[in-house]
Amino acid sequence: MTKYSIENNFAGVMVVPVFEGKGLSVQAKELDKKLNGLLSEMCISDNFESKKMQMSFSRTQNKDVPAVLLVGLGKDTDFDIRSLKQVVGACVIGMQGKKIGNFSLVLSNELIKKFGAKKLGLELAVAVETASYAFDEHKSEADARVQKLEKLSVVGKFSASEKTNLQKGIAEGEVIGHSVNYTRHLGNTPPSIMTPSLLAKEAQKLAKENNAIKVKVLSRPEIKKLNMGCLLGVSQGSVEEPKFIIVEYLGGGSSQKPVVLVGKGITFDSGGLGIKPGNYMNDMKFDMLGAGTVLGVIKAVASLKLKKNVIGLIPSCENMPSGSSYRPDDILTAHNGKTVEIIHTDAEGRLILADALAYAVKYKPREVIDFATLTGACMVALGNERSGLFGNDESIIKNLEDKSKEVGEQLWHLPVGEEYTEAIKSEVADVKNLAGVGGPGYGGASTAAAFLQFFTDYPWAHIDLSCSHYDGKGKPWIRHGANGFGIQTLVEYLR
Repeated sequence: MTKYSIENNFAGVMVVPVFEGKGLSVQAKELDKKLNGLLSEMCISDNFESKKMQMSFSRTQNKDVPAVLLVGLGKDTDFDIRSLKQVVGACVIGMQGKKIGNFSLVLSNELIKKFGAKKLGLELAVAVETASYAFDEHKSEADARVQKLEKLSVVGKFSASEKTNLQKGIAEGEVIGHSVNYTRHLGNTPPSIMTPSLLAKEAQKLAKENNAIKVKVLSRPEIKKLNMGCLLGVSQGSVEEPKFIIVEYLGGGSSQKPVVLVGKGITFDSGGLGIKPGNYMNDMKFDMLGAGTVLGVIKAVASLKLKKNVIGLIPSCENMPSGSSYRPDDILTAHNGKTVEIIHTDAEGRLILADALAYAVKYKPREVIDFATLTGACMVALGNERSGLFGNDESIIKNLEDKSKEVGEQLWHLPVGEEYTEAIKSEVADVKNLAGVGGPGYGGASTAAAFLQFFTDYPWAHIDLSCSHYDGKGKPWIRHGANGFGIQTLVEYLR
């Protein structure tokens, strides 16, 4: 756990942000004077132009300030919340790489003025928490693990109200950051460990930690009683039992209609009988990040004690090949009696979501929002820095877009409509689970969304998590693996 403090004196390793073309801030000039002009010298000798995320590190001869890191913010006019989180995250990871677990960040009056003290404190803490997280518990050598960030001091000349609001923002940001990392940890856990049963146990742990959360876990016999033929069909090729996980947070009182969140919980996706090529099967442990997102949002909402009613519905199973696997040409019957022709067994996520979306009707929801690592087509369209947004209610779409911008996440509105709805119609069932508009697979993200929409009759939005994890070494501001996309957007949406 990182400890935070707010200080007005320079002590320890100092991180000094600088806007491009503006030179050192008032606070940085004060530190520069204490260091006998070292910062000014670094700007000249290192050709430091304050480009975004440009860094210059130097040890000092000052016992109070043993080292400094200059970091560029880029142009003030281009600097937004997303940029702030990237820069702060990159500084944290950079310091951890130097085995520095305790440092101070100089906050200028310009940054306070630009974002407001509370917002700045919140986003700062989210960036720090998410950057400092590393999934390294399976490394056998302690020296190979990432340096823990023990303390971050925020240094500046703050008024009493600014200090109070910074503290409030940091406290909220810690909660959100911890929830994001909770989801990331679920996603990063190897699939031999993160089975549907373990995912259910993790949900039950949330209820034990916070008595405002109630959890109910349904196993195969109860799922059969609910006639969830799609979830049962996808799961039948695996030795792991499917689970239908219901998570309730009722903070808004009995008269308030709930927001229902639905998350895809495929804990490993081999493709089933339509098995994936080997190189496409890597990272399929992340196919449960829709479920992880739902749990992370509810964890944050409950910890912040928001006066909202939020229900989480998580269908979870593995999609595996075996003699008992569901097949192409099978017809499955969903919870609401609608039938689905199976074209391809690797289009399984939409099937298990169909049962959950149909089940959501019982809550008479204000709206339903689903999260799923649903289609490669969405990643082809958008890359892995944005996620696709679909829906049948423009006010929900607009609100989600606005909130995502406020927190530095990126949603992109993609279409549903008549051509996609027509494409999924089946000759032998109500709908089919794979279709294209104008050619096989064309418009794959939108036809998948149209399939989900077929099982809704309430205000609804769908987030296709094309931005859900990073390969390789990750980004300068966040390490590889699950990234927790969407949690902060939903927390702000639900406030």
